[in-house]
Amino acid sequence: MMNRGSQRLGTLVTFSAILLAATWGIQADAQKRLPSVTVRAMSHSYHNAPVTIAAPAGVPTGYLMLTPNRGQGGTPLRAQSSHSGGKPTLTFILDDLAKGASRTYKLGSVVFVRAPDKQVEVSQRGDDVEILVDKQLFTRYATKSGPNKPFFYPIMTPAGTHMTRRWPVEPDADQKESHDHPHHRGLWFAHSKMNGIDFWSEEKNHGNSVTTGFERIESGWVYGSFAALTEWHMPDGKLIANDRREVRIYPLPNGDRILDFSVTLTALGGPLTFGDNKDGLFGLRVPDSLALHADRSSKIKGEGHIETASGENDAAAWGKPNNWVDYWGPIEGKTFGVAIFDAAANLRHPETWHARDYALFTVNPFGLHDFGRGDKGAGDYTLDADKSIVFTYRLLFHAGDTKSAMVAEQYDNFNDGPTVILKDSGLTRGSK
Repeated sequence: MMNRGSQRLGTLVTFSAILLAATWGIQADAQKRLPSVTVRAMSHSYHNAPVTIAAPAGVPTGYLMLTPNRGQGGTPLRAQSSHSGGKPTLTFILDDLAKGASRTYKLGSVVFVRAPDKQVEVSQRGDDVEILVDKQLFTRYATKSGPNKPFFYPIMTPAGTHMTRRWPVEPDADQKESHDHPHHRGLWFAHSKMNGIDFWSEEKNHGNSVTTGFERIESGWVYGSFAALTEWHMPDGKLIANDRREVRIYPLPNGDRILDFSVTLTALGGPLTFGDNKDGLFGLRVPDSLALHADRSSKIKGEGHIETASGENDAAAWGKPNNWVDYWGPIEGKTFGVAIFDAAANLRHPETWHARDYALFTVNPFGLHDFGRGDKGAGDYTLDADKSIVFTYRLLFHAGDTKSAMVAEQYDNFNDGPTVILKDSGLTRGSK
């Protein structure tokens, strides 16, 4: 029996044959002459690497194919073009390219007699956004399920098991789960000290980050995405900031999944100060079985591990600066993990990590004193009124341990994309 990666590769090869033969209800559009695409691996090898470049003139929106020139190796790649947000882009997942190698693809548009499957389906469901991968639930972006912030929940593995603790969102789902820290809901973005107010926990007089709408929702056969708008309110209702959140989900050929999260936060009505505190900024609560030592309220044995880019692992990972951190372990008899990547452009990169051995896992540039990396207030940061700051992260949800999931290589893919040359269109760097 083929695994999911083999099945997808077979699908791509079959699709290429279909594209050339113009059978099975699909036809190549021979009228459009599109640029060739040359990809070069200048500094390292690439494996299952999402690549997004500025779309060349004349490329239609929607679904396309990249077919490698004869004799260059490689397999046909799905491509997806989009003009959303006013910046035309072309995106594909580079399967394999060795360091120093290059490969040229023919970019072809495709005319579908019948609609193709959307590998990633993104749709609004009431106040929330739901994301399906291969017609199975991957995650939901829940905007009103919690008392003070939006969050992703559930997050599912390809095996249909949960990648985040179910309590307190589903309080009766598993009586063996831990019942500590009720504000640890799925995957979230918040901080415990913004203009002196706690937006992290759900204690009395907490702040509120409120979703006000969705600017864009897009499905596709390379990725799905959405943009959410958020306002930040003090306990008395005063508006102190807003943000725009860009989310992309990529299913990889080997069955792993990537979630890209980029937030542009703007101070309103005055400066916005992030205080030095360990509880922030972006992260998730993984299942108790992935913990090294689950909370005492749990009846589940923690058998997980934390691995870091610097090699300071498990309990030693807490409070250390790192390019990436990976949390992995057993989930219902199979090994799964999730790694968070810190973008090189982020404030105080590499950021420090609030990675607890009881299954909390967050990245935080503001907790320097709390993490033992400076005097009191060393992590304070003030954003001037009407100014913005951007935070960008990638999550890799993977099968297996850190090494087998090639987490270090995937981080290189994220922060150092390949060089992409479009014939007659100049040079463009790949990204994310």
